[in-house]
Amino acid sequence: MNEPHVLVVGIDGVRFDSLGAAATPALDRIAREGFLTPVRVHEKNATISGPVWATVATGVYADRHRVTGNSHHPVELSAFQDFTEVLRAARPELQTMIAASWHPLATRTECGPLFSSRGWVPMPDPEEANDADSWVRADDAVAEYAARRLKTENLAISFVYFGEADVEAHNNGTGAGYISAIERCDSRLNALLEAIEARPNRHDEDWTIIVLTDHGHLDAGGHGGETDVERTAWMAASGTGLSSGSTAVNHADIFPHTLAIFGVAARGSDGVPFGARQEARHETLQGPRLNTAPASPHNAAGSR
Repeated sequence: MNEPHVLVVGIDGVRFDSLGAAATPALDRIAREGFLTPVRVHEKNATISGPVWATVATGVYADRHRVTGNSHHPVELSAFQDFTEVLRAARPELQTMIAASWHPLATRTECGPLFSSRGWVPMPDPEEANDADSWVRADDAVAEYAARRLKTENLAISFVYFGEADVEAHNNGTGAGYISAIERCDSRLNALLEAIEARPNRHDEDWTIIVLTDHGHLDAGGHGGETDVERTAWMAASGTGLSSGSTAVNHADIFPHTLAIFGVAARGSDGVPFGARQEARHETLQGPRLNTAPASPHNAAGSR
């Protein structure tokens, strides 16, 4: 049996229909080998980064982890380990990695750390300037750091995050600049995939790749509301046992699915491993019909 490995890549704030308009050869390759499907942000989570990424990390929704925004770290979250920490507790010989340009994912700041293991973040914090250049530099640094480790280290599970596209939408809306940002994120994803393929023992390894976003955006930029474009996220995955039919998935499912690959039980999770849900999903890359209602005050820039 080949040695299992998992890479989870988060690309913040990418609308499903905008994804279809962008040139994303790396993501397309994953979709061909597995699936790419829209994912409805669960009703227990607001369409904001903090709650959704906390669900990805812990496998439970906001009614349990209590992350409702991006500025406050609730005491309840401390009761939930992220999937990398659960894996290491069960299999201490295994190594994991977390690398993210949005600091609350991996450090004690604002609502973080959302991943209890914490991890590597670029400096300076891109939110200090919060412009295109700061996020391009930060995401590029994350891609370089993660690719180097993926190529040379025996990492069982890795989580890597890019935030540029979300900030571009907040600052300038979902126009041409947003599409370009999505394409740059795909190029960073490709660098990670190339690093995996360059591993010296790649032929003896089984890799599961999961790529996802946390929420959508209104045309003018902004999210946090209930329109279809805000509540429609997406997920792509490839790996052993995954196919175009494995499309009934939810953000909470990443936690149990990654652990199941290593034979570790995900006790208490709100999610299930991929393929375990009964409801059928048949949306194509073009996606569902989306409501592009104008921005409202609660969708103001900066809400991530």
